[in-house]
Amino acid sequence: MTLDDWLTRTATKEEAFAALIGTSQATVNRYRHGRRVPRPAVMARIAAATGGQVTANDFHGLAGEG
Repeated sequence: MTLDDWLTRTATKEEAFAALIGTSQATVNRYRHGRRVPRPAVMARIAAATGGQVTANDFHGLAGEG
């Protein structure tokens, strides 16, 4: 599941999610819309915060990857 899907389905605001994973709302927005791929440490926090529903595999093939 993409981060965008998870945030939408759970009605989680970017600001609240950013606080959970220790980053800014702007960074969450970049992850959400594929403009940036999280570093491994942040990805682990995203996976934990989403109960494993969003994983590193969900970010493969995004424009920001490289």
